Amino acid sequence: MLASQAVKFALTITSAAILARLLTPEDYGLIAMVTVVINFTYSFRSLGLSAATMQKPQLLVAQVSNLFWINTGLSILIMLLTAASAPLVAMFYEDSRLTWITIALASGFVFTGLTVQHEALLKRQMRFWALSVIEISSLIIGLLSALIAAWRGMRYWSLVISSLTTSFVYFAGVWIVCRWRPGLPSRGSGVRSMLWFGGHLTGSSLVNFAARNIDNVLIGRYWGPTQLGLYSRAYQLLLLPLEQINAPLDTVAITSLSKLTDSPERYRQAYLRMLEKVVMVTMPGMALMIVTSDWIVRVMLGPQWVETGRIFALLGVMGILEPVSFTLGWLMVSQART
Repeated sequence: MLASQAVKFALTITSAAILARLLTPEDYGLIAMVTVVINFTYSFRSLGLSAATMQKPQLLVAQVSNLFWINTGLSILIMLLTAASAPLVAMFYEDSRLTWITIALASGFVFTGLTVQHEALLKRQMRFWALSVIEISSLIIGLLSALIAAWRGMRYWSLVISSLTTSFVYFAGVWIVCRWRPGLPSRGSGVRSMLWFGGHLTGSSLVNFAARNIDNVLIGRYWGPTQLGLYSRAYQLLLLPLEQINAPLDTVAITSLSKLTDSPERYRQAYLRMLEKVVMVTMPGMALMIVTSDWIVRVMLGPQWVETGRIFALLGVMGILEPVSFTLGWLMVSQART
């Protein structure tokens, strides 16, 4: 998982450097405005049921089928509600272009809803090699679509096309690799406890989402897309390397620790070994990024993004602690303490 994440990191960095020279801060700012809404509704798309499937010690086929239909129905509902809210988004930011951007990005919820349980089963089975191949393939195709669209002058639509293409390719890959197919919904399968588990996890995600996105809402509303574009690129550039470590470890750690909850000493040792390696890699790396922030921004994004460097350095101060706080979620989820 870490190896595949390194490949994805290299691809993302390369494409970001190219796109930053083909697109403008305003283009990124428009997408960032809509992304706040999309990410908010995205928090509901799985209801934490992916983690419930990974964590539950004994899992029945009927339970997974019921969860699949819940996720699918919920994703369709979220897609319709998000699309319906598009005029309100445009009205709030006073920019009519956001209407169709919101509707287009909302359509991707269908693919994510259909993927949740298949992806969770692959993680539960620890088939990380297969997931890595699917993720890298979908990312490459999505990035290529963005570069082609940007080169042809489609501006902010190139970022929309990339998101939708990546989601569709990932959905298709997961369904091909995971041979499980859902049955009809049934009663008495015992999913109530899993819904309770997922509901609490969703609540936690919403609180975290609000804490991380209210700044984007306010900057976009009062300062406009250009300033938000500068800020959002600094934030995303800072989190990018952290996500390359957190994302694969999150998948492996929750699955592994869930299998050790009956052996407290082994559980503690496993967590501490993972935490130790996370800190050894991320803290020195983050410190280096802070002191070289101006150089990183100039090389990665180009001279028109120079104002992003100062924001990048200031955000990096708290970024040093981010990896440690992130691991606390492993403990709570693996112990079903959502």
